[in-house]
Amino acid sequence: MDTQATIHKARALFPRGLQQPQGSLRFGADALLLAAFAARQVEGLSPARRTGLAAAELGCGCGAALLGLALRCDTLKGLGLEREAPLVQAANANAQLLDLADRLHFTQADLADLRQLGRLPETSGGKPASFDLVLANPPYDVAGRPSPRRMRERALRAVQRESTRKNTGADTPEVSLTVFCRAAANLLRHLGYFCCIYDAAALPRLCAALNDAGLGLRGIVPVRAYASRPAMRVLALARKNAAHQCVLEAPLTLHSAQTATDGPRWSARALQFCPWLA
Repeated sequence: MDTQATIHKARALFPRGLQQPQGSLRFGADALLLAAFAARQVEGLSPARRTGLAAAELGCGCGAALLGLALRCDTLKGLGLEREAPLVQAANANAQLLDLADRLHFTQADLADLRQLGRLPETSGGKPASFDLVLANPPYDVAGRPSPRRMRERALRAVQRESTRKNTGADTPEVSLTVFCRAAANLLRHLGYFCCIYDAAALPRLCAALNDAGLGLRGIVPVRAYASRPAMRVLALARKNAAHQCVLEAPLTLHSAQTATDGPRWSARALQFCPWLA
C-alpha cells in the first residue's frame, strides 16, 4: 500500500487505530465531543479568521481531540501539552500516521508551571505562545478506588502543583480544574476562546474556576445519555478577558434508544454533531 493510501485509510478509520500506551487512561466519547465542539467554534469564524489559526490542547493524552480538530479544520496549527512522556510519544506518532505532523506538535509540559508555559513557542514560529483557541478535558477529580496504573490514576485525580511544592515546600494538591483554567488563560491571546468538557454535577466548580482565571463563560451545551436522564457532561465555551454572557443551548442527547441485541443507539443529532461517535 502506498503512502497516500495508508494516510487515507488512517483518516477514514479515525478515531480507531490511534496508539495508546499500555496503562494510560483511554480516550473516549468525551474527547471526541470536545473536538467536535471546538471544530464548530472554528467553523463559525470567517474564512479570513480561520487562516493560520493556532490551537493548544491541555492534557492531550494520545492526541485524539486535537487530531480530530485538525482533521476538521485543515488550516489549523496546534500544540498538544501532556505531562506523561509515553503519551507525548504516542500523540506525535498518531499525528505522523494521519499526516498531520506538519501542523501538529505534541510536547511534555507541567500545566501548573506558568513559567514553562510562557516559554512555549507558538506552532507557527518562534513567537511567545499566544493561541486563538485552547481546548481541554480536565480530570474530574472525583473520589473513587485508586487505579493501580500510575498514568491512569494521575489522569483521573487532582494535580500536584510541582512548582508550588518546589518553591514553598507545600504538599497540598491543587485541583486539576484550577490548574487547567489558569493554564488556558496564560496561553490564550486577548479574547481567545477556551473549549472544555466537564462533569455536569460540578458545573458550579467550573464556573468559579473560569471566573477566577479571567475567562468569561459564553456558552454551555448540556450532554445527556437519554432524553429522560439529567445531563452527565457539559461542553463549555469561555473567552479570555470577556464578560460572562452565557447562552444555554438545548441538551445534546447521545442515544435515541437501547435495544436488547445492539445496546444503545446513537441519536441522529449526536452523529450530526460528532460523526466520529459512529
